[in-house]
Amino acid sequence: MNEKLSQSFRLAGSLAGALFVLAGVQTRAADKGDAFPNFDSYVKISGQAASITGNDASFQSRTKQPSDGGVGIEDLHISKDLSKATTMVIDGKALAGTEDYLAKLNLAKNEVGSVDVGFKRFRTFYDGAGGFFPVSKQWSALANEDLHVDRAKFWAEATLTLPNAPVLTLRYTNELRSGRKDSTIWGDSDLTGLPFAVAPNPVSAVRKFMPSYINLGERHERIEAVAKQTVGKTTVELTLFGDQTKNLDTRVVNKFPGEVIPWSVLPLSTTVATGQVVSPQNAAKAALPYNNWNNQVLQTQSDGINTKTSGFTANLDTALTDKLTLHFGANYELIHSAVTDDRPLITQTATSTGIVQVYTASNYTGLTGGSRVKDYTGNVSLDYKATKNLTVKVAFRAQDEFVRGDSSFSTIAATVAPGSPTGTPATVTGAPSPRVDLSRIHENSKTPVIDVRYTGIKNLALYATASKRSLDGVEKYQTNYNPATPPNGLTALNDLGEKHGDYKVGANWRQSSYLSLRAELYSKGHKDDSVGFGNRIGDYYLLDSKDTGYRLTAIAKPDATVTLTTRFVSQRTKMQVTGYLPTTPTYDSLSGKNYMIGETVDWTPNSACYVQANINAVYNVIDTIYPRAGVTPAVVATTGASAGLTTAIAWNDNGVLQNSNNNYVSGSVLTGFVVDKATDLQVQANYYKAGNGNAVLAPLTMPYGVAVRDVSLTVGVKHKFSDRWVGNAKLGYFESKNDTMGGFANYHGPVAYMSVDYGL
Repeated sequence: MNEKLSQSFRLAGSLAGALFVLAGVQTRAADKGDAFPNFDSYVKISGQAASITGNDASFQSRTKQPSDGGVGIEDLHISKDLSKATTMVIDGKALAGTEDYLAKLNLAKNEVGSVDVGFKRFRTFYDGAGGFFPVSKQWSALANEDLHVDRAKFWAEATLTLPNAPVLTLRYTNELRSGRKDSTIWGDSDLTGLPFAVAPNPVSAVRKFMPSYINLGERHERIEAVAKQTVGKTTVELTLFGDQTKNLDTRVVNKFPGEVIPWSVLPLSTTVATGQVVSPQNAAKAALPYNNWNNQVLQTQSDGINTKTSGFTANLDTALTDKLTLHFGANYELIHSAVTDDRPLITQTATSTGIVQVYTASNYTGLTGGSRVKDYTGNVSLDYKATKNLTVKVAFRAQDEFVRGDSSFSTIAATVAPGSPTGTPATVTGAPSPRVDLSRIHENSKTPVIDVRYTGIKNLALYATASKRSLDGVEKYQTNYNPATPPNGLTALNDLGEKHGDYKVGANWRQSSYLSLRAELYSKGHKDDSVGFGNRIGDYYLLDSKDTGYRLTAIAKPDATVTLTTRFVSQRTKMQVTGYLPTTPTYDSLSGKNYMIGETVDWTPNSACYVQANINAVYNVIDTIYPRAGVTPAVVATTGASAGLTTAIAWNDNGVLQNSNNNYVSGSVLTGFVVDKATDLQVQANYYKAGNGNAVLAPLTMPYGVAVRDVSLTVGVKHKFSDRWVGNAKLGYFESKNDTMGGFANYHGPVAYMSVDYGL
C-alpha cells in the first residue's frame, strides 16, 4: 500500500512540477489574450495523490479525501442549442477513489416545458477507531479501520409550461444510503491497567473504549405531482405526493473482545478459596469464580423501519390590496409504518474445559409492530405593508394529529448453571416470554407568529419576530405486559403538553460607509410535560429548557482596500427536570455556556493581489451535576459481624461526573496574486487546536475530551496555456497530532492535486 501511495505521489508531483515549468515557458505565448475565459462548455480532468505516514483512516475522516488518491472527470458541462426554441444541458462527473459521480441531462423548449433526469453518488469516509485509555496505553480499532458510506440519488422531473395553462410538474426521486460507519456507542473493556474492584473499593476497572460500527441499508422514494396556476393577482398550487422508506440498519458492539482467558490453560501458581488455580497476573480476576469473569459478548442489533406516506399540500397567495397579501396553506398526510428489531447476544465465558458459548439469545427478540398516523395542518398569514417603512406579518398555524401504535416482542429469561474446576461444563436454559405494547395519542397544536420590520430611521433597520407553539394531547398506553398472564397490563392515561417559544429582536445600522453594526437578541424556550390521571394519577414528568443569547457583528472599512469583520456570539442554556412527585422535585439538570469570537480580515492592496485571514475562538461547556456531586462518604457497618468495618470507601464523585468541554481555536490565511496575464498563484494555511483532554480523570472515569491539533499548508498555481486549455496544480502538506487517541491516530504527509480544463 505504501509503495502504491509513493508511486502515485511521485507521479502527481512530477505532473505538478511539469505544470509549474510549463506555466513559465508558456507565459509569453499567452500574454496576448485574456487570462481565464469562461467556457460555455468544458471538461475538467483531475487527479490527486497522497503519501501519508501514520493513520490513513484518520486522514480520510478528517480531510474528507481518500489516502489512495483519485483520478477522473471532475466536471463536465455541455450547453447546446438544438434549435431556436430548444436547449440541452449535460453535466457529469466521474472521480474514482473519491467515488464521486454525476450524470445529468436537461432538455428545455420554450412554451412547452422541460425534462430533467440525473443520477449522483458520493462517498463519505469514517474512522473505525474506538478510544484510548491513558493508564494502560490501550488503543482499539476495528480490523478494517477504513470505513465509508455511499449516498446516491436518482431523479426524474418533467414540467409542462403551455401558454395560458397551469404549470404541471411530475417529479420522482430515489435516494440510497449504504455502507459502514463508526458508532459512538462503544463496547466495554477491562484492559485498563486499573485494579479490579474488590469490596470496599467501588471503582470498576471497566471502561467503554472498544470500537463499534453500524451497517447501513436505507432507501427513500418520493413521487410528486404539482399543478400551479396564476389568475390575476392569485396563485394557487396543489401538490399530491407519495413517499416510502425502507431502512435496515445493524449496529455491532463487541464487549470484552478477546479478554476471556480460560484459567485452566494459564501457568498454575496461586490457589484461592474457590478452589481455582491461577497465575499471578490473573490473581485479581481469580478472586472471583471463573463464571463471574467478564464474558466476551457480541451484540448485534438490527433496526428496521418501513414507512408509506400519502397526502396533499395546497397553497394560495393573493394580493387583496396594494398593501395586504394573503397566504393560505393546507396539508394532509397519512403515514403507515412497520418496525422490526432483534438484538442477539453471543456470550462466551471461561470454564474448566476452555472458552465456551454459554448463552446465545436476545434480550429482546422478534420485535414487530407498526403505527398509523393521520396529520392535518393548516396555516394562514397576512403581509401588511402599513407604510413605506413598516411591514407587519401575522401568521397562524394549527395542527391535529392522531397516532395509533402496536408492537410485540419476546424477552429471554435465562438460568445459568456454572461449571466446576473438575470439568463439569457450564449450562444455560432459557425460555421466551411474550410482551405487548400499545399506544393511542391525540395531539393538537396552535402556533401564532408575528414579524415586524421597520426602516424609517436613516441607515437603521429594525426587526422583531415572535412565535409561541402550544400543544395539548392525551396518551393512552399499555406497555411491556405479558398477554398470557392476567391482568393484561394496566392502562395509563396521560395529559400531554408542550410549549415552545421563539423570540428575537435585532438591528442593522450603517453608521457610515466605514462602519456597519448588527445586533440580535434571542430567546428559545421548550417545555414538555406529562401528567397522569385515571389509573396513573400522580404520574408527573416535566422537562423545561431555555436558551438565551445575543449575536454581534461589526464590519469596518478603514480604507478602500481593507475590510474587518468581527463576530461575537453568546449563548446560555438552562434545563430543569421534574420526576415522580413528591419524591423527585424540580432540579437543575443541565446548564451550558457557549461563547464564540471571530475575526476576518480582507485586504486587496491592488487588482493583482488579495489576502484573507480568519481566526475563531470558541468556549463551550455543558455541566450537569459537576461540581455539585461532591464526595460520597465512607460507609462503616454499625451492627453484625462487620460492625466497625468499612463496607464502602469514600470516593470523589466529581472525578466521574465531569463537565463536557468543547473549546477550540481555528484560523486560516489565504492569499492569491497575479504572476502575469496567464498565471495566478495561491497560498493557503489552516490551523485547528482543541485541548479538552484530561488524562488525570482516567482512574475514576473515561476521559472523552478532545485534544487534537491539525495544520495544513497548500500552494497552488493556475495557468492558461491557450484559449482552450487551463491548468491547475496544488501541492500541500497535512499534519494531525491526536492526543485523545494517544498518538495512534496521528498522520502527516504531502498531498498533490492537478487538473486540466478544456473548453469544448
